[in-house]
Amino acid sequence: MRIIKIIFPAVLLLFSGYGLMAQSAAVSPSRVYFNAEPGQAQTRRITVTNTSDTPQSFTVSFADFGSPGTEGKTELMEPGESVHSASNWLSASPSLIELNTGESRDVDIILQVPDSPEAARVVWSTVLVRLARERTVPPGLGEDALGFGIMHTFQFVIHVFQTPPSVTYRNARILGFEDAGKVESGKRQVKLHVENTGDAIIDVAAYLELTNMRTGESRRERARAFTTLPGHSRIMYFTLPEDLSPGNYSILGVVDYGDRDAVIAAELDLVIE
Repeated sequence: MRIIKIIFPAVLLLFSGYGLMAQSAAVSPSRVYFNAEPGQAQTRRITVTNTSDTPQSFTVSFADFGSPGTEGKTELMEPGESVHSASNWLSASPSLIELNTGESRDVDIILQVPDSPEAARVVWSTVLVRLARERTVPPGLGEDALGFGIMHTFQFVIHVFQTPPSVTYRNARILGFEDAGKVESGKRQVKLHVENTGDAIIDVAAYLELTNMRTGESRRERARAFTTLPGHSRIMYFTLPEDLSPGNYSILGVVDYGDRDAVIAAELDLVIE
């Protein structure tokens, strides 16, 4: 693997939130971004929709999360448990909502950042929107046995990110770019390992440039987008096109991490049989 630094003109990448759908409700967006300085308060808005055929009640609360490993999976934590916690700075108005069938309601998510030097850093947490239902009494038990009922519920998780305007240092490095072999379907894969070495959260767009060394023909594979927290890394797998002609290929793994002036890349030589 050869690491390469490439200078390109500024590229603007746009990432937008999207609705989270379930059987009985919809919540959007899936991510909330704040950019408050220490001592400031900001408000963002989420929308909860009852898509069921009965009235529903929802509660709004907060928790922390971690992202262990390299797959980008979220692991929920108790409020205040994470060293990067923002949950104790967050509140919701309203925190309990009742919706009729097809009704939507906006909820204000309010961030109050403490006026302290420790608050001048990136933090993150989650908003938990839970469907709340009354306990049901099992057959044969009277109303006095309500405590033995079952609570039927599910929840939506909205990720919250707070980046003070003073936190601007974005940087990344490629830890590995290598042949990942074939999957069960017989398709060939390569894997790209990217680490966030900056102070800010980075939204990464990674893609492949494949060049046939005999013919000089090149093609670009569709970009994969993912978010990486400071100090964390992600591994992304790319499946190579099945219609590649046999031969020697130079494969460039390109990573755009939001820097307006540069992207990074690594090169891999691969034989396609």
